[in-house]
Amino acid sequence: MRDAGVLWLQLTGGEPLIDPLFLEVYALAYELGMMLTISTNGSRLHNSTILDLLTRYLPYRVVVSIYGATEATYDGVTQRRGTFKLFRRGLAAAREAGLPLRFNVIVVEDNKHEEAEMRALADGFGDDHHVYSNISPTIHSGPESLTSQSTEHLRARTPFTGCNAGVTHFHADPFGRASICKVGRDEQVDLIAEGIEGLSQLPPIADKLMLRTGGCSGCALQGSCGVCRPLAKRYQEANAPLASYCQQGGR
Repeated sequence: MRDAGVLWLQLTGGEPLIDPLFLEVYALAYELGMMLTISTNGSRLHNSTILDLLTRYLPYRVVVSIYGATEATYDGVTQRRGTFKLFRRGLAAAREAGLPLRFNVIVVEDNKHEEAEMRALADGFGDDHHVYSNISPTIHSGPESLTSQSTEHLRARTPFTGCNAGVTHFHADPFGRASICKVGRDEQVDLIAEGIEGLSQLPPIADKLMLRTGGCSGCALQGSCGVCRPLAKRYQEANAPLASYCQQGGR
């Protein structure tokens, strides 16, 4: 990635801080001069080894997801007892260490009654936050995540006017397979086998994946559509309710 000119690297998952190679990967990326962002649930931020590394090699940003403002709700959403306590413990440690925090407030059916409290929790740390309430299928088009959608929190999307996926940025999985983004993984490039030269294949792949094909071809509302074609395909393969991603669903 360094040789390809990567300047900004986001480490995500799943939960990246439980990966046995996280410390090694993070330190190497930092030493190579990359600007680093970590997306995490915060449950491991209290770990002294991780905290020592992050304070020594300060990330650009640590983005923490919030799933509830109370123990009962948070543990209910994550379906793991004790996760709220780990979350709060991690936040306290990160704040004391001076890590640059940002928050993603995740609103679903089971925590929607605590949206205001989750926002207040983020604001209490004096940091920026973003609210996510439109739930997408899994990266494999699995529908299981869609059942958590709070229908009254579905937000109208701004029109999708294109993006630079596969051109100025790309996604790489733990096996070295590159795709245009974390959603559009239908065609991947094996960087282990092909090296960084393989990245030159991504722009034409992006052009192909962004074409309005399948159920989107010929739609008269394409100009105001709020989702890209790769994301629309995930919804379609998951048999998601049309209203959750398409303007036609509200007609």
